[in-house]
Amino acid sequence: VEAPVSGSMILAGLMLKLGGYGLIRSLPFIYEFLSIYGYFLMSLSLIGCLFSSLFCLIQSDLKMLIAYSSVCHMGLVICGTCTFMNFGILGSLMMMISHGFVSSGLFYLVGLIYDRLGTRSIFILKGLL
Repeated sequence: VEAPVSGSMILAGLMLKLGGYGLIRSLPFIYEFLSIYGYFLMSLSLIGCLFSSLFCLIQSDLKMLIAYSSVCHMGLVICGTCTFMNFGILGSLMMMISHGFVSSGLFYLVGLIYDRLGTRSIFILKGLL
């Protein structure tokens, strides 16, 4: 939250996606592990997605809201990857690419709003949103 806008854009747009891409690239090597523990990993990612969604509901800072929603999206990417189906893996790739563009754009817009108005609070900006 205290990072500059460019750092948040790089973190959410690129660095957060490297873990999902690494998981997809290493699927042939970890097939036996994920065939045993895949459902457990899927349930953990969905529980993490649920909790990060609940944290999004109580946020008053726009930058924190976007950051927690990015974590939730990566949980869905892990869940789609662990299905071992073509549509799940392709959907995970498409979600990582599109979320990289969208989250970077959202962080840029929050930075613009903060530069012009001096706040990121939802309570103050509720008429603007």
